[in-house]
Amino acid sequence: MKKLLFLLMLMTVVLLFAACSGFSDTTTGLVQPQTSVSDAAKDTAETVVTTPETAPETAPETVSSLALSIDGQPLADYTIVYADSLYDPEVLSPFTTEHDFFRLIAEDLAKRLYAKTGVLLPCVRDTEIAVGKWEILVGPTNRSESDPLDALDVFKTYVKLSGKKLVVGAGYDSTPYTGNKRQSYCYASTYHAWDAVEDYLDKTMAEGISSLSLTADSDFSVKVDLIAVACIGDSITEGAGSTARDFHAYPAVLGRILWQDHLVVNLGNSGKTMRDDLGMHYRGTTQHAALRRYAPMYDYAFLMLGTNDSYYDRTWPASSDEKYLTSADNLVKELTFNNTAVEVIVMNCPMYYGTNGSGSAKVRALQAKLPSRFEAMGIKSSFFDMYTFTKEKVGAVNFPDQLHPNDTGHAMMAEELSTLLLQRDDGT
Repeated sequence: MKKLLFLLMLMTVVLLFAACSGFSDTTTGLVQPQTSVSDAAKDTAETVVTTPETAPETAPETVSSLALSIDGQPLADYTIVYADSLYDPEVLSPFTTEHDFFRLIAEDLAKRLYAKTGVLLPCVRDTEIAVGKWEILVGPTNRSESDPLDALDVFKTYVKLSGKKLVVGAGYDSTPYTGNKRQSYCYASTYHAWDAVEDYLDKTMAEGISSLSLTADSDFSVKVDLIAVACIGDSITEGAGSTARDFHAYPAVLGRILWQDHLVVNLGNSGKTMRDDLGMHYRGTTQHAALRRYAPMYDYAFLMLGTNDSYYDRTWPASSDEKYLTSADNLVKELTFNNTAVEVIVMNCPMYYGTNGSGSAKVRALQAKLPSRFEAMGIKSSFFDMYTFTKEKVGAVNFPDQLHPNDTGHAMMAEELSTLLLQRDDGT
């Protein structure tokens, strides 16, 4: 009987403890700050409110005590509302990588605010919540206070007050040629928009100020130093062989992999050659004109032209060697005329599994000579063996028409090039 009474008392204590700790984070034991969503949103059954998974893991002693408000309104009254993804989820369904970048940016912002203030704000997609009075808007949301996609320069970021709403955003990639603007939005700009505010808050707290209100007089519009990458080439660069070139071409995939700090521009044009004497030469294209106009912004340029050269000149006499090399010199001189810091990464022709002469060994031998030739001209250059990579790592199964990679082939190329760029960025 005593054992039974003891078990009943123990169960009562456990139930009381569970009821009292209902608002605690079951993972860390931290008590989550209570947040509010507009009454209209509460009535919407499909509203999805998320909190950054990593924010509650911050130990209490590392959370600062800044009392932050927005035009006098306490930060805790706000909801972070982020723009819907610009990517079609069905088109990108084969990818396992995350591409809902505005959500990632919003959650990162919530985490950063939590570290400064101890207030953890909810993050909600703009299409899943009614318009509220106090919102922090991330990206080109459907709210009237947000700027449209084509409003600003891609390198310009801003955090500004519009009424009681704080707007965080940037321009989209409106200058270089990239095709459909909804696929060319530069997420890196928006990702770094809050950096200026972060610096301001750090400076304020270092001065011993513990209470701060962001106002309309606060100017956080700055230029961001993105790592810009030009992808110069023919149909393989443009995305032929993929199911959706704006999404699946290797430059598009590369841009998504490196979305936080890089701007990757697809300057490929199908059927084009390096040689100026051939009728389909690259230097007569819209992409080439854009390359010349915006050349000063690029940090890296992938150069992969030559597959079509050997197709249009299948005999390839010795005199063709100099024509190819001279044309390459002319193209790179234009790229580096106002930008001596750019690194030109020469890539030889990918593996060709057909027999019509495309991507011949003669052209690949000339491509291998280009980096040292460019270096002699004072141009920083290097070489990536795309032929060997596609032959040994990508394989014929991912070149269904024998010439162009499919979605998987493009993705594999992008993954390898992303590793190369990250090694360049950190000096290794």
